Formats: sequence, structure tokens, C-alpha cells
Amino acid sequence: MIKLIFFILLFSVASLSVFGQDTTDTYNQIRFIKFNQANDLFTIFFQSDKYYSDGVNVELAHPVFNNKIADKILFGFKNTPYKDFSLSFNQDMYTPTNTKLTMVDSTDRPYAGQLFLTYSKYSNKFIEGKKLTSYIFLGVQGPAAMAGKSQNFVHHKIGNDSIYGWDNQLGNGLILDYQIQYMGLFPLSSHLTELHYFGNIRMGTLNNEAELGFRFKFGRFTDSYMNFYGISNSRNNYHFTENDVARMSKNRRKMIPKRLRNKSLEVQTKYLNNKLNRQFQFYFFTEGMTAYWLTDGSVVGSQIQFQKNIYEYNFDDYQHILLLGRYGFVFQYKHFYMEYTRYLENDAFVRGGVFGYGRIIISVVF
Repeated sequence: MIKLIFFILLFSVASLSVFGQDTTDTYNQIRFIKFNQANDLFTIFFQSDKYYSDGVNVELAHPVFNNKIADKILFGFKNTPYKDFSLSFNQDMYTPTNTKLTMVDSTDRPYAGQLFLTYSKYSNKFIEGKKLTSYIFLGVQGPAAMAGKSQNFVHHKIGNDSIYGWDNQLGNGLILDYQIQYMGLFPLSSHLTELHYFGNIRMGTLNNEAELGFRFKFGRFTDSYMNFYGISNSRNNYHFTENDVARMSKNRRKMIPKRLRNKSLEVQTKYLNNKLNRQFQFYFFTEGMTAYWLTDGSVVGSQIQFQKNIYEYNFDDYQHILLLGRYGFVFQYKHFYMEYTRYLENDAFVRGGVFGYGRIIISVVF
């Protein structure tokens, strides 16, 4: 399974110079490489090297991933040119509260390591302010994910204590999940703010869950309904026309300042194109959501296990309704993109408890 994951990733990277040539006066998908690290070290309060304790993600967005097979398998809006695809390599680590125990503790969550690929498709209806995103996850959970070795390697490098219980992690099992997320724009937005609602559902061998939530952002930005939430893309040669602006609803047109909305369509169109091609962005955001987990694969294992688990959890052994929140900021200047996100969640095993971690994302747009 690990060899298959690396083969797919290497094949995709090797193909970059062959596919996805730019064309003029049309929408060209964004291209970037993104490095994503999550850890409790990236936060001050509610630090907790437990539950979701570490994660590494490397993502590549490129037109090579936009092919007929992927376009059919991954859900998206029809008859829209605003489609972007990516492939990412991920390693996630889950640990219990007490990481010094070498024995199995059935009163706490198990150790779980995951290694998987994520194939993503982002499709947007810019004029209407709608986004439909879909993902396929393929990989393995268990010792084959090498999460224990990775985590202890990092701990040794930074002088932290070793994690002793990885020998008790969940056995090897298949990760094969499908996820869909829909996001829409509330009519309370303006040229400086955006307020969104979203719903998310994931099904498969590992996780089966659903989420509902909202997202708010404030500052200087392009627009969330363009590529991956509005990353500035110098390759995009598409220019909106006066007809595009005329088709926008009254609420959607609020992304144009009020002082310009009473002027000609030519003036509004010029502002819109300048806004969407901004090379500098800096904004703050916050999200709140509630989630229902029917099955959490990092607790109960995969529905398709290659090895037997030493843990046996019942449905009532952990919480299924969770509250989640996150906030942070985004900075982008030309080809450099940086994001910091702070996560807070209620514990799955400790009633009323809260744990948190931070996530740093560095991207290079090319």
C-alpha cells in the first residue's frame, strides 16, 4: 500500500511538464505546492499533545490532475470553468492522554497512525457564490503508516520525551473514503467581509461523519469562490465582463464597494477584475461547527482491517457529537502564501474537556 501511494505521487509529479498548458483569455487553474504542519507546539493555551497530536501534509495543485476520470469520479458543479484539482500526501497521528504508559489503556483513545493520499476537486459558481468540493482518500491506518517512528524522531530532535505506547496502536486497515463539502455565501457580506455557511459529509472505510458550520473572514482578500478559497493566481487570464457583473445578484454584488455600485457596469467590472487579481492579501477568519460522528476510524479502526485490533470500543465508549472551532489569519504576497490556524475541540473521551493545536501552512504559487 505504501509503495502504491508513493508511485502515484511520483508519477503525478513527473507528469507536470507534459500536461496543463496555459491558454489565453480563459480560466487557468492555480498551481502551487503547499507544506502543512499541525502540532500543539504551534499554540499557547489549551496545549495538548493528545488525541490529534500531529499531522503532516504536502499538497500539489496542478492542471495535470484535471482529467476525465477524476472529473467524473469527483463531484462538482456542471457547466462551470472554475475547477481546480490537487493531490496531497498526508500522515496523521493520534495519541491518548498519557503517552508514558507502555500498556494498553482501554479507558482512553487508542494510538492510531494514518498514511494516505487525498485527491481533491474544487468547483465554484463564482457569480452565485457557491462552492462544491469533493475528496477521495486512499491509504492505510496502522503500523504501516510509520506514524510512531515519525513522531518519536521529531520528539528526539526537539528534546521532548519519547512516546512509549505506539506498539499498542490500531492494526493495519484500509483507508478508502469519499467526502463532499458544500459552501454558500450569506447575504451579509461586503467588500471587506465574507460570511459563509457550509455542510460536509464523509463516508467510507475509515470515517463516517457530517458537519454543519459557518465561516467569517475580514480584511483584504480576493474572493472565496475562486479556486482554493481565493488564493491569488497570476496564471488566471480570465477577465469578467460587464455581462457577468449584470448577472450577479444584489447581495453578491456587495463584494463591490457601495460607492461604486451606483456607477456604470464598466467601473464595477474594472474593480472586480482588479480585486480578483490582487497580489497582496491579509485577512482574519474564524469558523464554528458541530459534527456528528457515526464512526471514527482513529478509534474503532477501519471497516476493512488487515490485522486485528487489540482495542475493542463500543458505540457508547466515546462522544459522537462534537463542537469544533478554529480561527487564524492568511497572508499572501505574490507567489508566497502563509496561513496560521488555531483549532479547539471538545474531547472525545473526557466529557467537557477541551484540547487544541495549531496549524501552519506555507505555499509557493508558481
